[in-house]
Amino acid sequence: MTAHNGIMTTRRNIDFRAAHVCVEAAVTHGLRVGVPVAAAVVDGSARMTAFLRSGGAFVRSTDIAVNKAETAAGFRLETGALYGMVKDNAAVLEGLRSLPGAALFGGGVPIMFANEVIGAIGVSGGSEDQDIECARAGIVAIEALLAGKSQALGNERGPADD
Repeated sequence: MTAHNGIMTTRRNIDFRAAHVCVEAAVTHGLRVGVPVAAAVVDGSARMTAFLRSGGAFVRSTDIAVNKAETAAGFRLETGALYGMVKDNAAVLEGLRSLPGAALFGGGVPIMFANEVIGAIGVSGGSEDQDIECARAGIVAIEALLAGKSQALGNERGPADD
């Protein structure tokens, strides 16, 4: 639950089962197209929920995938779209670049359910377009799961989870 203007609200978050489906689909898609990648899923509060890295993926792809997922969840939009929104505003761009772990290039995608961001996936290891493609493969897998199983969602447990 979160307090909002004195009213308690419930926020849905992706749980570990759905998050694992998502990272596995992203990494499997990468292998299918010949790109070893790392994939991370965070919940709606940008907390790590699942991670998977295929053999041969760059070691630094681990950190980049996590950064992309956290950025997409934190700003509730795709990382490439975030850059597109701020690229012409030097002050805002510099401010975002100064945030530790901010990723301002494609491969981070929010995970939506019932018009709500319940998490995000970040993928790294290929080109920007390949990372986006793999993230979208993870999103397709999670959408198929969520369409049939609403128990793939968890609810926040308390104000400390914000």
